Amino acid sequence: MYAVIDTETTGLLPSHRHRVIEIAVVLLDARGQVEHEWVTLLNPQRDLGPQHIHGILTADVLAAPEFGDIARQLGQLLAGRMVVGHNVEFDLGFLRAEFARLGVAVPLITERSMCTMALAGYLYPGAKRTLGACCAAAGISIEGWHSAMADTRATAELFSHYLKAFPSPPPWQWAYEEVRRLPWPALPGTDVAPTVRPVHAGGRHGWMSRLVDQLPRVPVPPQADSYLVLLDTILANREITAADADQLVQVATELGLTRPQVDSLHRWYVAALATASWGDGTITPDQRNDVDRVAVMLGRRATDVDKALLRASAGRYVVPDRPGARGFPPGSTMVFTGDMVEPREVWWDRAVAAGFVPQEAVRPETTFVVAADVDSLSVKARAAREFGVPIISVEDFRRLIPADAHQNERQGERRAG
Repeated sequence: MYAVIDTETTGLLPSHRHRVIEIAVVLLDARGQVEHEWVTLLNPQRDLGPQHIHGILTADVLAAPEFGDIARQLGQLLAGRMVVGHNVEFDLGFLRAEFARLGVAVPLITERSMCTMALAGYLYPGAKRTLGACCAAAGISIEGWHSAMADTRATAELFSHYLKAFPSPPPWQWAYEEVRRLPWPALPGTDVAPTVRPVHAGGRHGWMSRLVDQLPRVPVPPQADSYLVLLDTILANREITAADADQLVQVATELGLTRPQVDSLHRWYVAALATASWGDGTITPDQRNDVDRVAVMLGRRATDVDKALLRASAGRYVVPDRPGARGFPPGSTMVFTGDMVEPREVWWDRAVAAGFVPQEAVRPETTFVVAADVDSLSVKARAAREFGVPIISVEDFRRLIPADAHQNERQGERRAG
């Protein structure tokens, strides 16, 4: 009756030619019992994208089939079944795009599928958003985080758990009857053997990922959780690349989110992350740095994290006095080095608005350098060390910028665009 799916992809946007690189399917009967499992890696004939998230290496997919090779097998698994997934629209969007590349349209309809993320919110008001959080609440463990089969098995078990809350037949039986009768087109492909990922592959599930699992849902606007669950995935390993940032902008656009809505979601996200980090009544310097990094990646300031931690701790949190983040008065000369999420022009305008004097090269008289990575080995960073010029992080530079200087950011962003 059901086909539970999960995909690993080279990015967030099928419209930007991102591809599926792993897909898993678990078939369930009407009672939620497992009937069959199937998984394979796929060779996308392009780079693999965020390998720090999905953990798949190029060597793993060199001998893997392409999507066209397994299209018929996959169609046979999905035809006549109601598709289930966690944030299922993401996976369905990619599968529709993959089949479209083969010149076929398939009846994978979001409104006739089941989403465990949505079910969790319906059954348990206040339920968290991520698959890990939903599974933890249901007592379900996930082995091999961010591999397609591990996530599909967990989603299948979660859906089976949720099924018990509904009568038999369930309220969506009518939708299943529609899906069961939908015709599928003739598909290309052979009975090629699947390629299974090696044991080394698989994303990490560390402190930041556990923190992300604690974040609550955001009911307004309606697209918020669809956007934030992708942000959760990217930030689970504490980093967001410039490419990730560009993709998030496009995702927000495709979801119909406005710039003010995205800014509001980012502001909420940083505050919620900081609040969750104080859950045990303490936060280490390394953990605080991680949260600061996320704040900067999302266009917020480290001072926003300070405020959230002060609120969460009822004033008990002691705001750190970071060496090198003070003592640079307006008029100080400074240099940027490293790739930052936001365009260099935006940072340049912020520095000017705050009264600093940005320069292109490090000189002996330069006051300080702002680095995307304070341990950078760039030419500018090496020159700064040679001349004894202090190097500070982007997070610390944000602390130097007065609030009124940020009022000029929109103008700078328009010029950068």
